[in-house]
Amino acid sequence: MGKESILLSWLLLCHFGNIADLSLTLYAISNGVEEANPAMAWLLNISPFLFSAVKILTFSIAIELIAKKYSKILKWVALFYMLVTAWHLSFVFYI
Repeated sequence: MGKESILLSWLLLCHFGNIADLSLTLYAISNGVEEANPAMAWLLNISPFLFSAVKILTFSIAIELIAKKYSKILKWVALFYMLVTAWHLSFVFYI
């Protein structure tokens, strides 16, 4: 597997992690959990669609810039989001 393929894999894992975080956050919120980020909580109060669109758009722009300038940290971002997803999943069975 070439360097570009590996970087693409990390980039896709970053996007997958963001979507998993979004989905599990919306699930938790629908079960009474509150959003901890005040800016995102404000967007969520306006509309779950707006919350989702802003989260996906801002992450996509940020991760694409990171991929172009600092590609070596993509794996750390992906691993962080995998940990966030695992953390979310640990609460799914308690909600």
